[in-house]
Amino acid sequence: MVAIHPWWASFGVDVANAAALTPASARDLAALVASGDLPGVTLLELHEAENMQCAAIGLQVDVERPQDLAHPIRAVEPIAVFFPFDGGQPSVLALREDFPDTPHQNWTPPDMPSALCIDDRPWAEARLTVTAPDIVRRIQLWLAKAARGDLHDLAQPPDPLFYASAIGLVVPASVLVPERGPVELAGYVRGDNEQLILTHPVTATDQPFTMTILAFQAQPRGPTRLRHAPRTLAALAAELEPCGIKLYDELKSRLKAWTGFGKADIRRLSGRLAIVVAFPVATGEQQGVNDVRAFLTYDSAGEIGTALGVLAANLSGNGNDKAYVALIAGGQPSQAELKVEPLQVHFALDRALATTIAGMPTADIRRVVLVGAGSLGSQLSLNLAREGRFVWAVVDQDYILPHNLVRHALFAREVGAPKAAALADKLAGILGQPVPSIGCDVLHPDEGQVAILATAFSDADIILDASASVAVARHLSDVPDSKARRICAFFNPTGTAVVVLAEDTERRVTMRDLEAQYHRLALTEPSLAGHLGTQSGGVRYSGSCRALTNKIPASNAALLSALAAMGCKEAADSKQATITVWTHAGDGSIQAVRRNGSAMMQASMGDWSISYDADLDAALRSMREEKLPAETGGVLLGIVDTSRKSIHIAHALPPPEDSQGDSAAFERGIVELSEQVRRAAEASMHQLRYIGEWHSHPDCASVMPSATDLSQLLWLRQELAREGLPALIAIAGDNGRLALVSSSAQARSAA
Repeated sequence: MVAIHPWWASFGVDVANAAALTPASARDLAALVASGDLPGVTLLELHEAENMQCAAIGLQVDVERPQDLAHPIRAVEPIAVFFPFDGGQPSVLALREDFPDTPHQNWTPPDMPSALCIDDRPWAEARLTVTAPDIVRRIQLWLAKAARGDLHDLAQPPDPLFYASAIGLVVPASVLVPERGPVELAGYVRGDNEQLILTHPVTATDQPFTMTILAFQAQPRGPTRLRHAPRTLAALAAELEPCGIKLYDELKSRLKAWTGFGKADIRRLSGRLAIVVAFPVATGEQQGVNDVRAFLTYDSAGEIGTALGVLAANLSGNGNDKAYVALIAGGQPSQAELKVEPLQVHFALDRALATTIAGMPTADIRRVVLVGAGSLGSQLSLNLAREGRFVWAVVDQDYILPHNLVRHALFAREVGAPKAAALADKLAGILGQPVPSIGCDVLHPDEGQVAILATAFSDADIILDASASVAVARHLSDVPDSKARRICAFFNPTGTAVVVLAEDTERRVTMRDLEAQYHRLALTEPSLAGHLGTQSGGVRYSGSCRALTNKIPASNAALLSALAAMGCKEAADSKQATITVWTHAGDGSIQAVRRNGSAMMQASMGDWSISYDADLDAALRSMREEKLPAETGGVLLGIVDTSRKSIHIAHALPPPEDSQGDSAAFERGIVELSEQVRRAAEASMHQLRYIGEWHSHPDCASVMPSATDLSQLLWLRQELAREGLPALIAIAGDNGRLALVSSSAQARSAA
């Protein structure tokens, strides 16, 4: 025999039939159940309460149960569904008097039955599709899940709150950790929103705050909640006692310590108290998130101390009459009720919350040094931080100027602030942990910054270059004593594309190598025609002749920055070296071009180092095979860094139309060759230039230079000597052999 909760008998008056119910939704449900068309549900009673403006339908619901019950749910449960006259959200009560305590029950007063949370959707959304069968299905599903123990997802706290609260409380999740004593938080409200209490841990340097919050951690005891919401401080203390929290003892100790005649002491005891309690939720050995509840006192801390008999108002006539003094011997506690009201708890944004919302299983705590806190650097780093990604450090020498705000992630209040420090502050606010900033020029750091930069680079897992500087990218590629992968992101000049270059995890293909491969891609991929074309003119933002900024719409910068953030995280998660270019078309579509980095080969030619990649080698081999048995050839384009005495062979042009070759010799033509070299230089923003010649030898011939080759080498030496460059010839032979011949060294062969 099921004992029905006595409250149900006292609710409203009996209603004869479904048609007599006031709310239309109640009539629909009652009529449907009475028809017998819903299996597993029987109509019990119909009630209506004019004083509560509510109708109720009593049901008997069959439950699909397992053999081993997680909660003592019966095979048949009496349930009541309540429909407000005004069409508000229906509520569901379990009418069994001894219904078990489970997750996902709404708050009810102590003298009412348990309330089931069958729908977590906002009523404004749910009412658009809710039907009588849907309500019954949700009740049946809730009961079945409760029986199986599947109601609660350990990734989420039990929902919803006890009841609606107009006041919210923001607390950092980091203070709610197991095996930690009560944590004291400072609370304050914004001038433009008094309904939200913001908090942070109290420090010795805190300015006076408006209220004090005490955060407690309950002892773990499985999925739990406060079954009934306490309305007084005494009731709250009684609820918390079984959880290992002696609330009154803690309050008395704290209140005594807070007495004093200083302004901060008086303000603290004049403010209200908030009590936060975190209930650890666990199933077996699996630990879930905390179920956090909070309450705000109606009385001030000083008034509570007086009521508890540990404080007395200062009536001595000395000092501030608003102060309180501690009673050494203790006074007589008051019998007056100290009321509390519930608070809606929000967790402060931190790495864990950002990670969860981004849908990531674990936080990415790889250490990243961001070089360049400009438009792209600011937006992509904040996007990644909002996904809980990376432990950041920010390097930039510049300050925020008004024109930066068009595309920067920072705002007008940061004008004049160091970019690195301002961005680091924003990242810290998202991740809930300090983010260091280094305000310096990485190419020319001050003496005191050299060691700081070196430490940052050596400790990093990734060095992310968003400086939009070729010099900086090459410098970062060469930074010694750092095993960090280098990733480089930049916009093209017109702001229609963003590029992400990423080294492989072993750094076998460096950023310098990727630079050369990227320029070859820009020359050879038809969809990237005009990719590095420059604008007709920039916008002058000060009186300096060099104070120009590109004309790039903020919408383009935001879109491309988001793509760059996605590219950076994908690159960081991959082991390969990659080149990715996203291009934004005028119609809003995005085209992506992706290539893996090509393996590198290197040779030393006197004082110079020569580098080329496997894809270039394959291209030379292909052009040679196409012309066999005749010899062929053309010119080499590459990147020259005279400061480092390095040459990266980036691209080999095919033979001009007027070239002549047979099985014994080759003479390179000149038709349109100068124009091709000029266009290649312009298309690469003059990073590529003519660096030498290439030609092939026939099958079964050596790749050693012939007399003719040596004569050409002497001619090249004279031509390039004026620019301080060595002469360079590449000879492609059979079986994939390639020889590099330089005026500064003997020939070197590579398979």
